[in-house]
Amino acid sequence: MSTEIRAISHDRTNRKTLELVLPFVRPGARVLDVGAGEGYFSQLLGEHARRTLGIEPSSVVHACDLFPGMFRYDAVPCDPIDASGRFPYDDASFDVVASIEVVEHLENQFQFVRELHRVLKPGGRAYVSTPNLLNLNSRLRFLHSGSGLLFDPLPLASNDPVHTSGHIHPITFYYLAYMMHRAGFADVRVHYDRRKRSAAVLAFLLGPFISIGHAGFVRRLRRKSPAVFAENAHLVGEINSWDMQVSRSIIVEGTKR
Repeated sequence: MSTEIRAISHDRTNRKTLELVLPFVRPGARVLDVGAGEGYFSQLLGEHARRTLGIEPSSVVHACDLFPGMFRYDAVPCDPIDASGRFPYDDASFDVVASIEVVEHLENQFQFVRELHRVLKPGGRAYVSTPNLLNLNSRLRFLHSGSGLLFDPLPLASNDPVHTSGHIHPITFYYLAYMMHRAGFADVRVHYDRRKRSAAVLAFLLGPFISIGHAGFVRRLRRKSPAVFAENAHLVGEINSWDMQVSRSIIVEGTKR
């Protein structure tokens, strides 16, 4: 395994996503790494396939990126995504798609999520990670600066499209889950990577205030829009969970019907 391939996203996020994806990595399966960068996650998958299953990485692992020239894991080819954002694959081509810390770099997030859905087989799983804007460090930063953690003002006079540069499109758990529902995913749920100690301290300090405010929000939503509340109860209930308040990144999972 090459040691030169960088994990552009946090290693704990890669490892947690790997934990979620590995049960589906088997002979005959097809797994797609979307926005693969240098190929760190593809390498984790591919070396597992080689070492544990005794199969060539390219028989199960596939990768694509807007800039495939960045990809450095030689055991797997990286296909180019065209400028429109369409993936170079037929409908229903993959059992699992994973996209790690990519969606916050994109202008058209709805289209991106629809593409994830399109290339999945029925019953296939998508895993999409992004920085967690609802951890309490990020919420507090937004209160005084107007932007969450890992999202800063961007150059206005120039545009660097390379997805390893600025985060241009922050998205919270609820709205990513909403996009996945709109695209046709079912059983949308959230997983978390590492917990931040500083966020846990803030959760202890601010917990009563957040709980009271959230209870009022839920009562108002239930009273004014009972049908909308019923549809969203499982998502709204997650917004102020302990894990949501203290975790660095989220990994949202959806299953194609």
